[in-house]
Amino acid sequence: MSSPESFIRKRRRNKNTSSKPKMSKARSCEACRRLKTRCETGNSDRCHRCDVLRIRCSFQASSRNLTEPLLGAEVDSGTSHDDYNARLCAVETTLTQIQASLSVRSSSDCRNSPRANSSIIEPTSRDAPMNLIQEIRHNITLHEQPATSDDSAEDIIINGIVSEELAVMLLRGFSKLSNRWLFMTTDPIQLRTKSPLLFGTCILAGLHITPSLYGSPTHQALYRHIHGLLGQAHLSPATSLDTIQSMLIFSMWDLRPTLGPDHSTSWLLSGTAAMRVIMTTPFGQLPKTSDADGRERTQAQEIMRTWNLICLCQLQFSVGSGRPPIISSQYFDECIKVLDFPSYNARDELVLAGVRLYRLLWEIINSNVIQKGSVVWPEIDDLQKSQENIYKLDSSEPLRFAYSCAYLILARRTLQHMSETQPEEMSNPKITPEEPKLPLIQFAISQSHRLLNLFVSMSDLTTYRHPTYENVLCSFAMVTLAEFVTHLDDVGSIIILMEQAVSHIQCGGKAEPVGRWSLNIMKQHVADRIEQEDCVTSMGENSTGIYMPQSIETATEPWVCNEWSVEQEFPSLEDMFFGNVI
Repeated sequence: MSSPESFIRKRRRNKNTSSKPKMSKARSCEACRRLKTRCETGNSDRCHRCDVLRIRCSFQASSRNLTEPLLGAEVDSGTSHDDYNARLCAVETTLTQIQASLSVRSSSDCRNSPRANSSIIEPTSRDAPMNLIQEIRHNITLHEQPATSDDSAEDIIINGIVSEELAVMLLRGFSKLSNRWLFMTTDPIQLRTKSPLLFGTCILAGLHITPSLYGSPTHQALYRHIHGLLGQAHLSPATSLDTIQSMLIFSMWDLRPTLGPDHSTSWLLSGTAAMRVIMTTPFGQLPKTSDADGRERTQAQEIMRTWNLICLCQLQFSVGSGRPPIISSQYFDECIKVLDFPSYNARDELVLAGVRLYRLLWEIINSNVIQKGSVVWPEIDDLQKSQENIYKLDSSEPLRFAYSCAYLILARRTLQHMSETQPEEMSNPKITPEEPKLPLIQFAISQSHRLLNLFVSMSDLTTYRHPTYENVLCSFAMVTLAEFVTHLDDVGSIIILMEQAVSHIQCGGKAEPVGRWSLNIMKQHVADRIEQEDCVTSMGENSTGIYMPQSIETATEPWVCNEWSVEQEFPSLEDMFFGNVI
């Protein structure tokens, strides 16, 4: 009979034997198991994820160890302890890499949001390597005299391009021309010694108030001289505010003595001026100068006023040409800082309101969303209501002109889209092709009529010479009226208004010949109607009830400019800006 001790030992041996783990096929390596997923092995004995991450895979070792005797594994367990530690470290590294890759997008979104232990800095005030080196070099060479240019070689009076009397007269003309804006604080007469480039640019712009000088040898010689100075300043690494203001004047007015190819120069030059301001201006520090002395405060305010005009010009020509603004969105946000100065006035608010309007208009155009069946744009209407305090002022005609431009551009854009998609959408044969577009056509006509009235009314503000953008939009309104002449109620009064507008459009640009061509279309339409009815009276009245001025009655021959005729296709706004019209 066996002893109790032998029975207990046998029972323990059986218990240990039965408690041995069953052998099962490994489905995941250590790295994939930590991620709670299975290995992607395919026909290989190695995990695809570990292979991509280039880490040591435990799946291969596990599969190999399962084919070996368990006793061998137990014997080998002591020698592979370091190997398992290395694998665990590799897994931890893999998890860290995966978490980092998954959080790239979320961290990029959070990078722009301020945290508790961080602060927001102004974009141009960072200690960038180039800025730091430049500042150190400036401190080292502080006592060195900078290279100076020969002002006598740049002076237009010394060079005999214009006389001193003519220069004074043209400077006064520029003061009237730019009276609607606040360009500079320096007296134009003092610019001759301060900045020959800006001095010559003001004279070149003021020359346009004297039509007899346009295209003259004086105009051509002055333009070549200033154009050369501006090119030299453009290549110079250091740019002063005077140079930037010269670029702005070139952008706003078409100063060329001959008919240029297009208006893309204004878009490009205003963008270049904006880049120069960004390079030289710490926007975050400008409002602080309001507590400084009067000279620094005046200079900072002049910089902000110049910046707002540059942004307005850039947005206007972006909207007109369809090209994206060169200025990034964060720098448009700086425009509101012009109101931080205690001495801001209504003209500053008007320019800022224009920047906001054209920025919103560009966003609507760039969204590729076409509004159908409505002549109401809620975004524009809401912005107008927010600017109600200055919108209705007598001096706010430029802002009302800008809103009419925005509505006209949006209406023409929708009409163009409807014309392109109408054959696909017209399913009811009882509806005429123009019936769905009739509300938009009437809206475009009303905005064009309003725009021309404002253009003529604003002529007194600019001594009968408007900036290039306003000239082009005036001609665009005239093109719209000529295109929809059959929908007009009072053609005679509109022709009189168009004649007044054409007389105020700057000579030599794209706008004048297009405006005259549109006016000729209107006159030719009326002349055709008179000829068809053949009932013109000596009082200038016909059976249609249209009053015909004498200038219209005699316009029986089509007016042609550079081989244009009444059969010419109506140009788009982009065509007028890019010079594809004539």
